[in-house]
Amino acid sequence: MKTNSKWLLNTVRVILSILWYVNIVLIIIAFSLLTWKFITADAVDFSTPVKYPTHPEVIKLVPLIPDTGPVTVQSDQGMLKMQVRNTVGQIVTAYFFLILFEVLVMIIVYQLRKFFESIKQDMPFKYDNIKRLRITALCFASLTLLHILQGISTSILLRSYVKDYGQMVWSESFTGLILGAVIYIMADIFRYGFELQKENGEFV
Repeated sequence: MKTNSKWLLNTVRVILSILWYVNIVLIIIAFSLLTWKFITADAVDFSTPVKYPTHPEVIKLVPLIPDTGPVTVQSDQGMLKMQVRNTVGQIVTAYFFLILFEVLVMIIVYQLRKFFESIKQDMPFKYDNIKRLRITALCFASLTLLHILQGISTSILLRSYVKDYGQMVWSESFTGLILGAVIYIMADIFRYGFELQKENGEFV
């Protein structure tokens, strides 16, 4: 059982290390492509799903059992596509979201790498680990807030550039907030273990 736990711990550490270096490469590629696009083009392609009746007709389907009422299908969602000129505001907004997203991801991976490294050294109940888990929880919650902020920014852009575009489709799942809450609870558990370990040490 101990061997399996050690193997799992080493696997997680290897995956986090791979994610760390892969993300560094992706940051460089993303910044390079974004900068190249802004330098070489006067406008960038923009697309987002919107609620808009693409086919007003209603298609009737045949139910398989009599207990089912009328079944209809109607398309009410489409993909809005347009080209947006590279203004200073658009460039700043694009870099802002990219930088903030990558910073949050890098902090999460870094803190988790340090956390699992201390567990490998058989020192899980450290005050540093409590801080690492809390920082990780805050970053996961911030990812959800960043997504919401990006949706607000998209909505403002649509209202400024397009007339009668329908209604923007929001696709936020709040997974980041849920993960953040779970990890924060884990931090409290580790805090309890840290205080218990401290009390035992003082007692001895």
